[in-house]
Amino acid sequence: MRDAPRVPSTARHYAEAVFQLAEEEKNFAPWLDRLAALRQLLEGSDLGQTLADPSLRISQKLELCRAVLERHKGIDKVAGSLLLVLVSSQRPRLLPAIEEGYHQLVDKREGRVLAQLTTAVPVSAAEQKQLAERLSKRLHLDVRFEAKVDPSLLGGAVVRVGDRVFDASLTTRLQQLRQDLLTQVPSR
Repeated sequence: MRDAPRVPSTARHYAEAVFQLAEEEKNFAPWLDRLAALRQLLEGSDLGQTLADPSLRISQKLELCRAVLERHKGIDKVAGSLLLVLVSSQRPRLLPAIEEGYHQLVDKREGRVLAQLTTAVPVSAAEQKQLAERLSKRLHLDVRFEAKVDPSLLGGAVVRVGDRVFDASLTTRLQQLRQDLLTQVPSR
């Protein structure tokens, strides 16, 4: 399950195509593995840097990819085909965004959402679980948290679920109080 960062529209189109393939297979897990393996291949080897080299022609990049894919047993033919399509359209750098977009589509289909929980101090796993259960009931989704600490909040919490923000931070409450005081002061 992933946070919901903005996925560029081009990457979203590829993610949707992969999602449709997974729906046809009636199994989302293999594509989760395929996309992760492709990303690891590009990030964990010189291949990613080589593909970014503007001095190489597309045909050279494709030839190199075919040779690497032939030797790499962890990537099946259909995943290799995706990589070749990305290379031929000069878009291999979109792979992490495609993977993210695919994760978002799968999470949405399966009724899951990853929310970002920001607090002034670390929150225990038990407290996160309790808050996730309450939010799950409210949103009618299976909510999981990615927690981070931001001392500037002073206290309380901010929860971001997609485009929705639930702000119960002390910083925001103080700002609201300040605004209320400024608007309540009679003018002379």
